Order: sequence, then structure tokens, then C-alpha cells
Amino acid sequence: MSKKENNKNLRSWSNRYWLNNDISDILKEVIEPDAVDVTSIQMHDNLCPNIWEDEKMNADVRKTLLKNAKNFINYCDIEDLNFNDIILTGSLANYNYNQHSDLDVHIILNFNLISENKDFVGDFFKMKKMLWEKNYPIQIKSYDVEMYIQDSSEPHHSTGTYSIINNNWIVKPVKKIININTGAVQLKSANIMNMIDDLELNINEKDFIDKHEKLKKKIKKMRQSGLEKNGEFSVENLTFKILRNSGYLRKLADIKTNYITNELSLDEILNL
Repeated sequence: MSKKENNKNLRSWSNRYWLNNDISDILKEVIEPDAVDVTSIQMHDNLCPNIWEDEKMNADVRKTLLKNAKNFINYCDIEDLNFNDIILTGSLANYNYNQHSDLDVHIILNFNLISENKDFVGDFFKMKKMLWEKNYPIQIKSYDVEMYIQDSSEPHHSTGTYSIINNNWIVKPVKKIININTGAVQLKSANIMNMIDDLELNINEKDFIDKHEKLKKKIKKMRQSGLEKNGEFSVENLTFKILRNSGYLRKLADIKTNYITNELSLDEILNL
């Protein structure tokens, strides 16, 4: 179907839709804060028993993570470089893990060993990471393994960091009562979810890419600001996790992919 026919069909659908639906019913489809599931935000009394034994990493888990890291390094063609460390961070190195948690493995490397253009190096590793995860959807103890190459100068905000190489804690998590403003998380999450849904509904607008990039930067800036001010339990970082766990970050990426695919495609076929 051509773009012209597609837009015509969208207009036709829109006319029929509004003839049969009242705007008050449509407004009910907007995500309300109370509808945002925040049950994944919780603190446990102990570290994840599938990963830890007496606050030491399970030997088989550690061995498998090191094997994953080695293969990912080879996949990136950087096995000849000297790495500072290989660490586990995130919720599975803390007491706030849940069924959506990943095994966040960070390979610490000085990007200057490759190039002074750190943005280029970072983008290269992000692309390698995406391809790796697409080709090798690895799980350990039912948790996805997420590989990430981190510049040694990059700030890292985490209350739980474990050196997989040295088999010891760099930053040991502390069990404590944390007051989480779930209402604020729900409100902020619902707001961004609705912005993503609205972006999808207006995918044919000329300024779609500009709006997409602004929203993407807004989410990134929001999370970074929260981490810097109040750490990983900030409203902003927890909102980011809700967006990720609910599939909305994936949806945001897919919307752009669909837009670009449509823009670069030509569907009309001449009947000769």
C-alpha cells in the first residue's frame, strides 16, 4: 500500500471512528496514574538466592558470567585491550530485585585506548550490545544477561557493585528502610506513557522525528537527574524502570523503527 493510500485509509478510518465513538469514551483510554503497576518496586530481606550464597556470588553463576563477558569482548574485537574490571551492578546486586531484573554486567574500559572520540566509541559498543542481545538471548537462573562496556571515567550511581573478576564487593549494598513515593512514580510514569502513546497516534506528522528525539532525551535526562540527586531509588530512576518493565521504552524505539521503515519503503508496483 502506498503512503497516499495509507493516509487516505487512516482518514477514512478516523471519520468512521468518530461517528461511532464519543470523545468522552476515548479520554477514558488515557493511562491514569492509579493504573500504573508499581508492584515490582519492593525491597527484600536478602539478596537474590539464585545469584548469591552468604553474600558471595554463586560459583557457577560467576563462572558463567565471566564466560559471557569473555565472549562479548571477543565479539567486539577488543580482546587485546586491558580492562579495569568486570562488575555486576543493578538490582540483582542489591535488595530491590524483581522478576524483571537483568544481570547487568559492566566491562570497565578506558575508551581513550581506542579513540579520543568517546561518543563514537560509546555508540559503537551500544550497537554491538544490541546485536549481541538480538543474536544471543542468554539467561542465567531465568534472568536476562545484559552486557555493557562502560568507560572508566563514566559516573556510576549504584549502591551495589560486585567485582566478578576479584569475586568481592566494591560497593556492598546495605539493608535499610527506604520510603518510596509510589504515587509520584505512578504520576510521572503515566505522563510519559501517554506521551509515547500520543506520539504513536501522530506518527504521520512531519515533525515526528523531532518530537521523538525530544521525548527520548527527556527520558534520559530525567533518569540521569534522578540518579545524580537521589540515587537509584529516586522517583525518576524508578519511573525509568517502570517504563522499561512495562514495555514502553521498547515501544518508543519500535515507533521510530516503523516510521523510518515506512519512509524508506516504496510499495507501489507497476502492472506491465
